[in-house]
Amino acid sequence: MEQLARQLQKLREDRQLSLRVLAELSGVSASAISQIESSQVSPSIATLEKLCLALGVHIGTLFDEPEEGPMPILLRSGQRRRIYSAGSHASIEPLARDYARKKMQPILLTLEAGGECGEHPYSSAEGEEFAMVIEGTAKFEQQEHSYELGKGDAIYYDPRQLHNWRNNGTEAAVLLIIVAQ
Repeated sequence: MEQLARQLQKLREDRQLSLRVLAELSGVSASAISQIESSQVSPSIATLEKLCLALGVHIGTLFDEPEEGPMPILLRSGQRRRIYSAGSHASIEPLARDYARKKMQPILLTLEAGGECGEHPYSSAEGEEFAMVIEGTAKFEQQEHSYELGKGDAIYYDPRQLHNWRNNGTEAAVLLIIVAQ
């Protein structure tokens, strides 16, 4: 969580944005941003998406690491960074490095039983997204429609339109999400 806080603050400062300006751009209060940057609160995934959209970066950038050497990029299961959002009851793991220079960002999203990306639908950065349920079941909501997805089910969608992920099941749902820009 501390790395996420430092990275968020660095991105904001690199863009020479005050807390107040980022709050206006993102729709997240300045006090909430300050608490996130000081590691006092664990934001929902939807809140992180709003902040990243306002900063012009993908959510993976918050836990990005520079590439170490040439392709291919290998990230072993136990070596990946993991960000847990207590508010969402969810975790995000990047499946690559150096997102800033990539055209696609693969992410592993784990929603605990009852977990959701946000209380309300949210939109993400420009591009397209693909998701596949690896374990459990998940509900995808977009444009007043909802879709129940089970293990092996996949969905391709426009992340710029309001959407949300929920796990109404009793076991964790694990999703592979790929964002293409």
